Amino acid sequence: MDDFEIFWKAYPRRVAKAVARKAWMQTAKIRPPLDELLAAINSQCQSEQWQKDNGQFIPHPATWLRGERWSDEMEIDVPKQLSKTLGTLVALESWKRELAEK
Repeated sequence: MDDFEIFWKAYPRRVAKAVARKAWMQTAKIRPPLDELLAAINSQCQSEQWQKDNGQFIPHPATWLRGERWSDEMEIDVPKQLSKTLGTLVALESWKRELAEK
């Protein structure tokens, strides 16, 4: 099975395969390795946007490829308590740096 077929099987919205194949070829020089694409797809499948309304907002595969969407920054949902803990750790590290600079 070639890389495009692996991508196609992994992508959750399989529409316009011929257009997706054309986009695949057009992005050959800028695309990261297949394993990075698959990791990006897997990550984005967990996003609220891709899960909303039964995946209605998942871009077509050609749009995803041409838009270099593998490089999108993903927001993660951090529980409130963990967020407070992380904020405290960041503040502590900042304070340590300030002390070290004095």
